[in-house]
Amino acid sequence: MGINDIGKQLTKLPSIHPKFFHKYRSFADDVWQKGVISPTEKEIIAVSVTTITKCSYCTQFHSKKAKKIGVTTEELIEGVTIATSIETGTALIPSISTEIFQALGNDSQEEQLGKIFPDQYKHLHDLLILPFVDSVGILPTKLVILISYAVAHALRSNEYIKKLQIVASKHNVSEIELGEASLIAGALRAGSTVRHLADVLDIFDVERR
Repeated sequence: MGINDIGKQLTKLPSIHPKFFHKYRSFADDVWQKGVISPTEKEIIAVSVTTITKCSYCTQFHSKKAKKIGVTTEELIEGVTIATSIETGTALIPSISTEIFQALGNDSQEEQLGKIFPDQYKHLHDLLILPFVDSVGILPTKLVILISYAVAHALRSNEYIKKLQIVASKHNVSEIELGEASLIAGALRAGSTVRHLADVLDIFDVERR
């Protein structure tokens, strides 16, 4: 289904399950309409996180919203690049066995990876440190941290969440801003799940034809 077809199916939810939809919609509206993070920043965060939640409808929806309020392609691409960095790290580090890390001593996991993969590590390192450097590209450092924090929550990576809390404190990112970033991640995870109800509704519509 295309984005318009999905949207049409989702408009049926209020009449099918009004109590659930009201609670979900109220939560989502609070996330997108209230808070200290600007609408522009929220949409950049949203597009970045939707690439992690694997919701193409959500990516298209928030990309269109972002475009309408003046977000550039370059800003969105950079946000997704940050998301890629976080996802790479969360996928790779747990895949290295604890026994190997222990055998290499007390070095950080990043340093240990350099010993395990000396040839590949240079480029891997450059990718993994993107969320932790002061200047990545055109996005301000605070927004890079908020994108990273939202993505880490979407991936449920406690290791990255803890690291980013330390980075955030060094760059005067408030707890309220971090909290809002985590709520954005929560809203998008919920939205990506709700989106699949459109597929369910479409199947039943096909059977009725």
